[in-house]
Amino acid sequence: QVDWEVESTKELRIGEATGYMKQQGPGAQLVCAVRPSAIVLPKDSKNPVLMAGMGTGLAPWRAVTQERVMQKRQGADVGPCVLFFGARFAKYEYLYREEFESYVTEGVLEIHTAFSRDQARKVYVQHKIVEAGPTVAKYLLKQNGHFYVCGSARKVPEDIYAAMKAVIMAAEACGEEEAEAELSNLKMEGRYTVEAWS
Repeated sequence: QVDWEVESTKELRIGEATGYMKQQGPGAQLVCAVRPSAIVLPKDSKNPVLMAGMGTGLAPWRAVTQERVMQKRQGADVGPCVLFFGARFAKYEYLYREEFESYVTEGVLEIHTAFSRDQARKVYVQHKIVEAGPTVAKYLLKQNGHFYVCGSARKVPEDIYAAMKAVIMAAEACGEEEAEAELSNLKMEGRYTVEAWS
């Protein structure tokens, strides 16, 4: 069973799936479903991949990065791989830190982290996206990049969308409507993908 205590409130939280499974008796039948992923990677490994993951939304980006690392080690040309990762505390929630840092050292990954509770001013992934705006715009708009978001469906997709809109407005010197049209086109082309859960 996965359980943890919320540091600020001392409230005990129990993992939804593991908590349910623990309540079942031996031999119980569980009904579940597997949904196909919305994430479709570019066919050309030279296309930039930009990924935003919050909390456990980091998991698919680990696999994508591992794929790019393997391709490079086998001699393939790989495009930029940029990860924006956010969680509350680096000390407790920076999953796979050493692995990701080794990929940075290897020259395959560029990583931007946002740990919202590690300083007085809360910093989130959307802030890091805006800070890296010129790079994000270059990879996405000029180099046929693909942008992916994975995380909670609560407010994250809207906040990331607003950050991406700001990036496009700054890069293209355009207004909101034009930036929204660009994002809409990227979504239709399968180059702006959101995988979110509630």
